[in-house]
Amino acid sequence: MTVTASETALDIPVDVRFTPAGHPLAVRYNGRIWAVMANPVHWFGRESWWDTRRTAAVGSGDLVSVEYWRVQVGLICPQVGFTAM
Repeated sequence: MTVTASETALDIPVDVRFTPAGHPLAVRYNGRIWAVMANPVHWFGRESWWDTRRTAAVGSGDLVSVEYWRVQVGLICPQVGFTAM
């Protein structure tokens, strides 16, 4: 997907609220709640465990797969109108 001049792409951790089905519903960023406006894109990546030097207890699960979500969010503010991000 291509980012246009009117869109802002962020590659930072944020707090996410999920639906009961496990899909992103809203994002908390910069002190505001942003609602997910379109179907999110979901994929898994692989982390180079040999570079991270993290240790884990035996049986703690998959530490190599990293889950990613790409979401389009919008902020609805009655005083200002609709702003998409």
